[in-house]
Amino acid sequence: MSYIVFAWLTSVTYGLGSVVGKIATRHHVANPWLYNIVWWIVTVTSIVPFAIAGGVGWPQDWGSILWLSLANAVSGVFFVLAFYAVDLSILSPLASLRVPISAIIGALFFREALTVFQQMLIGVIFLAGMFVNMDERFSFGAVFSKRTSLAFIWIFTSVWFNSMIKEASLHNGFWEVSLWSNVIGLVMTLVTVPLFLHDLRKTPVSRYQGIVISTILFTIGMLFSVKALGENVGISMAIISLPLAMVMTMILSFFAPKLLEKHTAKVYAIRLVSAAVMVLAALRLSIN
Repeated sequence: MSYIVFAWLTSVTYGLGSVVGKIATRHHVANPWLYNIVWWIVTVTSIVPFAIAGGVGWPQDWGSILWLSLANAVSGVFFVLAFYAVDLSILSPLASLRVPISAIIGALFFREALTVFQQMLIGVIFLAGMFVNMDERFSFGAVFSKRTSLAFIWIFTSVWFNSMIKEASLHNGFWEVSLWSNVIGLVMTLVTVPLFLHDLRKTPVSRYQGIVISTILFTIGMLFSVKALGENVGISMAIISLPLAMVMTMILSFFAPKLLEKHTAKVYAIRLVSAAVMVLAALRLSIN
């Protein structure tokens, strides 16, 4: 299949996984560090049988795998922290910022030229990103809040993670990249044990159901993304960054307002229009 198909499959599974996982953060597991370790354990457990069936072996280039594992662990931590702190209808469209940030990094560190039109597109994406953060007060103060800063840190680390996927895929096979980067990432994440050990002991197993379902969806999406990003980063990233979770969340807000979040129709309209501008500009930037 084309990398475009895998990118779309990634976007859909990530959207569903985000919605299920966000429900778990609001109603089942209050400690983000506990959520994070369960997510890692389920991810590795889910990948192992597929990797074995796919004939996984030892990586040919351990260096790129180790860097990918580190990027995976760091990006994963900030994703979970942002996941707890920020509305899903904000976090989902902000993922589109990964496209212009990748372009800026390419220009600064790899001397990739940016045309005036591309620079304008980048400016439009960042401006629209500010309006995505609007709430009922319609204050730009929310854009620069501590909670939102976690989302921006996640976006930067996510760009790093996606770049490392591309690098590791040049030197290693699909299953070697998928399995070993997550196994090593899990080992690295064990340093956070003191932050969740107390809550682990007192949290009933039944409360992990949402995390397990969400993680399985994210794992499937991650496997799709490795396939897509291993062939193409720009267009794949634009498709993967589509805010499908935002659309799902908005629909749920009308039928089940207590499940995730509830804002006025005006706020959601501004967020939706801003997200559409971000996505269209990011797609144009990716294929320019």
